[in-house]
Amino acid sequence: MKLTDLFSTDHVFLKVSVTSREQLFAFLSERAGKLGLVNSRLCTKALHVREDLGSTGLGNGIAIPHARIEGLEKVVGLIATLERPIDFDAVDGEPVDLVMMLLLPEHSGGDQIKALSRIARVARNEDAVSALRRALSVDEVTEIIEGVDEGL
Repeated sequence: MKLTDLFSTDHVFLKVSVTSREQLFAFLSERAGKLGLVNSRLCTKALHVREDLGSTGLGNGIAIPHARIEGLEKVVGLIATLERPIDFDAVDGEPVDLVMMLLLPEHSGGDQIKALSRIARVARNEDAVSALRRALSVDEVTEIIEGVDEGL
């Protein structure tokens, strides 16, 4: 599973203007709905249910919200940079400005682990994280993700 398979160009959103985790989940769920991936209301609810189990804020300004979605056929991801950092109850207490969201089929055991592992590698790559934050176009984000894929 490649990162470019998860984060296709129409799944990338730059400088998103939200002020809370709730607004972020609504925004990304709405976009996923418009892309025909999921029912946006069910997606928003699933993200909140998962987040209630514990924050998906990893630290260093990065969050990986994820949820299992009924009827979804394959793992998909959306990536967003935020115009301003938002509180995410992250492990380090720092606000989040880079979000890599995963939507998973209900029974995706191995695929979930692979996808989260790939994203965690991005999160640990300081150069990639800095470049993603600076990216001004979807093409730049795609190039960064391709570069990380090549390094894995």
